[in-house]
Amino acid sequence: MPIDDNHIRILVASDIHLGYAEKIPVRAEDSFNSFDELLGIGKEKDVDLCILGGDLYHENKPTRSAQIKCVQILSKHVLGSDPIYLEYKSDPDIDFKHCYTKAVNYEDPNMNISLPVFSIHGNHDDPSGLGGHSCLDLLHESKHVNYFGKVDSLKEITLSPILLQKNNVSIAIYGLSCIKDERLHRLFREKKVIFETPAEKENWFYIFVLHQNRAKRGPTNYIPESFIPNFFHLVIWGHEHDCRIEPETSVRDFFISQPGSPVATSLCEGESLEKKVGILTINAKNEFRMDPVILKTVRPMIFNSKSLTDFKTLNLEEKDDKRLQKNVEKELTLEVEDMIHQAESLLTGHPKQGKLPLIRLRVEYTDERQQLNPVRFGNAFVGRVANHTDILLFKRKVERGSTDTQMNMELLDRLPVDAGKTMEDYLTEYFASAEDDKMKMGILSLKGLNSAVSSYINKSDSDAIGFIVKKQLQRRQEKLMQNEEDYMDEDDDNISRAIDNIKEEVDEDKEAELASQELNAVGRAKKPVPEDVLQRYSFDDSDDDLSEAPPPARNGTAANGRARATSSARNGTGRTGGRKPAEKLVQIVDSDDEPEFDRPSAVPSPVKAGRGGRGSRSRGRAAGGGRGAASGRGGGAAARGRGQQSIMASFATQSQRANQSQMLNSTRSTQRNKKQQFESDSDSD
Repeated sequence: MPIDDNHIRILVASDIHLGYAEKIPVRAEDSFNSFDELLGIGKEKDVDLCILGGDLYHENKPTRSAQIKCVQILSKHVLGSDPIYLEYKSDPDIDFKHCYTKAVNYEDPNMNISLPVFSIHGNHDDPSGLGGHSCLDLLHESKHVNYFGKVDSLKEITLSPILLQKNNVSIAIYGLSCIKDERLHRLFREKKVIFETPAEKENWFYIFVLHQNRAKRGPTNYIPESFIPNFFHLVIWGHEHDCRIEPETSVRDFFISQPGSPVATSLCEGESLEKKVGILTINAKNEFRMDPVILKTVRPMIFNSKSLTDFKTLNLEEKDDKRLQKNVEKELTLEVEDMIHQAESLLTGHPKQGKLPLIRLRVEYTDERQQLNPVRFGNAFVGRVANHTDILLFKRKVERGSTDTQMNMELLDRLPVDAGKTMEDYLTEYFASAEDDKMKMGILSLKGLNSAVSSYINKSDSDAIGFIVKKQLQRRQEKLMQNEEDYMDEDDDNISRAIDNIKEEVDEDKEAELASQELNAVGRAKKPVPEDVLQRYSFDDSDDDLSEAPPPARNGTAANGRARATSSARNGTGRTGGRKPAEKLVQIVDSDDEPEFDRPSAVPSPVKAGRGGRGSRSRGRAAGGGRGAASGRGGGAAARGRGQQSIMASFATQSQRANQSQMLNSTRSTQRNKKQQFESDSDSD
């Protein structure tokens, strides 16, 4: 490119999702192939820089393999000896205040950068862990990416632009990394999002890069176009995966370009659109043009919707269920065959393009008898499609008139602003409005659990809830053990008073902070939600997919332990057997593979001769240190058992609580009989 060129060319892309489906061999390389291709397009078109709209990685803690492949691809295209004609005009201490290295990479004298890449983070690669760093921080420090747009305050947001100049062309790039939509919506309404502008405002071409919901998914669960200031020329909108790269007019004077994702992360209609990247060209008059470039390494995908009533030869009134399902399977097989044939026309011949297509057929049915098993149906297409286990998606057909649809939309628009509630809001309201004491939160922290729920929903951390419950219970048990001398006797009032003291000492804000630190701890191994569950319940999928996906089968079983006194306990040795009394009450399962909590093994106490009366009351200390008859005290385990009953009251169903109560009463009655028997034996001696 000649130095006197009065144009700035920008490669525009978003939502790369590196590492998506990397554990599925047939699709493991899809995201990396697309990323490699689009950066190669930038070098081929001789662009001055690249702008990424967030979600470079699919997870905020990407695997080592994904990080290595990313660095390899960036090194291949970013590093080089080609000259850069962009002049950096803004303050790096402001633009990169959240980074250790406060400078653009191409101004580093020790680096040879030929393609500067500027990126914000999205909701998948957001900051976490010690220090609140994103996986993009590592790429920024290695000089592969210029990471900008991170927000350090959620009370008021001030955005300063990155100013770049080439001859007579000047651009100002504003970046806003992903923030919870409801929170950002409120800040915009309260006019607490401030955009700083250069001194000579008229001479700059203004670009705004953000990563938020564009589609209205709730009263406040999106960002309206009207919130964005009118001085912008172009808005690059990340997060939405359907590719609409060509600039579109908005309710304001600016244009919107939605790059979409170069890899399909959900089997919905929007993902089946043709995948493209854009080459943005800006001249000295602040005129611009977006040239879309079709990606050739994208795996073919065909999405289709069919109603069973559309098949004229299919008799839906058939009385024989087996014959009806056989006929339905025959018709749907022919339909899938046609879709596979259509996918062949999407093959580009690129050596890195996936050959096996993604096929999704959404089937509308009117009777439950018409449904098929999607997994068994897909067995006939193994080796012919990339997603044989979830080709079919059944949806019950609902007849609605146009008047009803219009009325429902009007009602939705009339909803109050605070109607856009999160799951955390519903949990808070539920426990706050519970009239029955058994339904109220006991010794657990509500804000701590809300942090776990948020991690499960937003980060696909299936082990988050059980992990936080376990951590909170450990802290409560440790607190009880510190004050054991105050309640370790036969007075149940002292035990109840100790539990009440524990409740009063719970600091909700501190528990929320601890939960966040524990969930994002560096050494914690996060258990992801299985891929088939993600595909069925993906938040990027359409509403139809979300509402009609069949529930995953549960293969695991919850822990079924109960406290059992062994023969040694009955004889006065105080040794415990079995599991902790209420261990299964904290088994909160949110995935197909139910997590097994680590159970401390029971530690035997020394055998001592003497009375066995009090030893019989000991229910055993599963956490270690149980005294049994040696100490004659079992109140600690009893206190913990009662504390955990409040957890049961919060999470178990009505039938589970009834069963637990019956079991507990039976256990107490049995142990009272044993105590009388032991005392009689002692008196006779």
